[in-house]
Amino acid sequence: NFEEGIISSIESAAIQTGSKVLIIDNLTYLCIASEKGDAAGSLMMRLMNLKRKYDLSILVLAHTPKRPLTNPITQNDLAGSKKLYNFFDSVFAIGKSAKDNNLRYIKQLKVRYGNYTYDSDNVIVCSIEKTGSFLHFEQMGFATEREHLKELSEKDSLQEIETIKAMVSEGKPYRVIATELGVSLGKVQRALKK
Repeated sequence: NFEEGIISSIESAAIQTGSKVLIIDNLTYLCIASEKGDAAGSLMMRLMNLKRKYDLSILVLAHTPKRPLTNPITQNDLAGSKKLYNFFDSVFAIGKSAKDNNLRYIKQLKVRYGNYTYDSDNVIVCSIEKTGSFLHFEQMGFATEREHLKELSEKDSLQEIETIKAMVSEGKPYRVIATELGVSLGKVQRALKK
């Protein structure tokens, strides 16, 4: 199968090149069924076996689904099965700043070994720069994540409440509404009380 072929190719390349660093860009391509816990778990177990067998460091990139710029980044924003999160030693995310289209912030979501330094109170702020043909991040400093989130206007807030109420009247479950709008379940429940 496709996944088996990819893992075998990665192993062959690691042996031939003597590489000690493996970058998977991106997880969705490697495991088409990454949303399904069993398939994602199976893939990660095989990568972990390669890691141990050849003493590899593995960086796995995954895209996040579209999310509102009003919400902080959490582990729930990561693409793929939530089971994947348990396999990773470290997880960090790159968020788009609502302050400036050219700014990004980097936030730690999980640290198994080492210090948990870059949480929501201390994200790394970077600008996107291009030097010649090299597009890269240029570190600018540190800030709170809150400084880079979009604030809902009164009009936006009222519109969100109306959207939630409309979705409920269509018969959609609260959890589905929360997922589709990128808000918490509690926020859906509070909106219905207004």
